[in-house]
Amino acid sequence: MSENPTPGTLSFEVSDVTRTRTFEATDVQSTLPAGAVAKSIAASLQLPDNVPWGLRDDVTSRFLEDSKPIGEQIGPSAKVSLTPKTHLG
Repeated sequence: MSENPTPGTLSFEVSDVTRTRTFEATDVQSTLPAGAVAKSIAASLQLPDNVPWGLRDDVTSRFLEDSKPIGEQIGPSAKVSLTPKTHLG
């Protein structure tokens, strides 16, 4: 996996929740909110747009905070999962 080719951007590995699709997200603006990045990735994978999608760090298993910049939550070469957010109960 390459390091950040452009200053202010991140490159990281993304897999869907079933791990059937994996790809490298490149040149993602590090200041973008994680929620906007998740929504953009879901749209590019043609996943349903009526589902709230989130990114989960594969190392810590925690969801990234939607409103915080993605670059404050993961580093270059991170691995994240695109996961539907469900609110049960």
